[in-house]
Amino acid sequence: MFQTRTSSILQFAAITVLLECALCAGPLPRNVEPRQFPTIDRSTLNGKLFAGYQGWFRKPGEGNGNSHWTTDLPTPEVGHVGVDMIPDVSGYPPECLFDTSFTLPDGAGAAQFYSNDCEGVVDLHFEMMAAHGIDGAFVQRFYFYPSEEPRGGWNRVLRHAQAAAEKYGRGFVIEYDLNGASTGTSNVTATILADLADLADVTSSPAYMRHGGKPVLEIWGFGIVTSVTADDGVAIVTALKQAGWYVILGVQQAWHAELVENQPGRYGPVYRLADMLQPWTVGAYGMDNYDDFHDGRQAVEDATALADLAIESSIVVWPGGSNSNANPSGIFDQFPRWNGSFYARQLNGAVGLRPSFIFGAMFDEVNEATSIYPVLKRSALPTNQRFLGVDDDMPPDAYLTMAGDAARRLAAAWA
Repeated sequence: MFQTRTSSILQFAAITVLLECALCAGPLPRNVEPRQFPTIDRSTLNGKLFAGYQGWFRKPGEGNGNSHWTTDLPTPEVGHVGVDMIPDVSGYPPECLFDTSFTLPDGAGAAQFYSNDCEGVVDLHFEMMAAHGIDGAFVQRFYFYPSEEPRGGWNRVLRHAQAAAEKYGRGFVIEYDLNGASTGTSNVTATILADLADLADVTSSPAYMRHGGKPVLEIWGFGIVTSVTADDGVAIVTALKQAGWYVILGVQQAWHAELVENQPGRYGPVYRLADMLQPWTVGAYGMDNYDDFHDGRQAVEDATALADLAIESSIVVWPGGSNSNANPSGIFDQFPRWNGSFYARQLNGAVGLRPSFIFGAMFDEVNEATSIYPVLKRSALPTNQRFLGVDDDMPPDAYLTMAGDAARRLAAAWA
């Protein structure tokens, strides 16, 4: 999924937000009445910030497929773990947790992981979004998982998200990831349409986002997952639009280079059909070259191409990245977070460009360390396996607070 200077203004903004988040309310104890939050306007994406939600973590050994906590063993163990960060599970329902072999310092016991199959986990995650002003989530739905057993696990997590979004006044959207799809081996269009028909009770939820009077759907991967051809992409998007969907395409970050006419195999014809485009920029820049990327690619090249096509836009932001435990060739802390300054800079840049909405990559992606939910600090990390932690001087919910602050500023820009 991957592809040090900070201005004094942005540094001040980041520090201000981090100080303010110390006042944020923490997770709600599970034995009291849920907090009430204002319900967002679910009729439009404009002026909002949504987080990508993987929701793919499972307790191993329960017949529920890939746990995503590990890569090659049934259970995560030292030397066999698929994440670079460890979630801070303070406030999680105890019945949703399981012990690991990773030893915490100072006799604190074993690190615990959670299962998204447990409704209390998804409920807590959406409560975190609501408490910090994040508008909701784009729930990931990998192409090859809905057709595999145990399909029920993925549908169960999606319905947990639906219930939590309804409960906490958030919005949600289904986002299909094309990884696993291949033109010629399956009818991608028919598979997606059939899956959506099965999920009609989910997409008819009052919490399901609409835009321009239509239910919203995102398809991620055109120009990235090249096993799906451009011709197939045209068929997919055309069918979805004919079925009444507002279609967002998550595309490769240099997408406008493929708009050249009469170039066989290029995805330009697919992009032109989209209602909204969302260039995937995770790994495209670091702290040292973000300003150039923002000022050139996003503010000029992307903006000009989108205006010419009369297509709406969404901008992706991400806090940093590391992918060394799941990927032997990966680089530990490849994209440092710079104590939140990297994320704050992108959020400020995105708000300034006033896209329809900001996509936060990701809420819970600890595999590649792009998560914004609370994770363990450096001083609390296990002693028998290398993991990446957030800086000790940061509140646990610092990244959630920064995202929520950006959401409020973008909403004001659209008001």
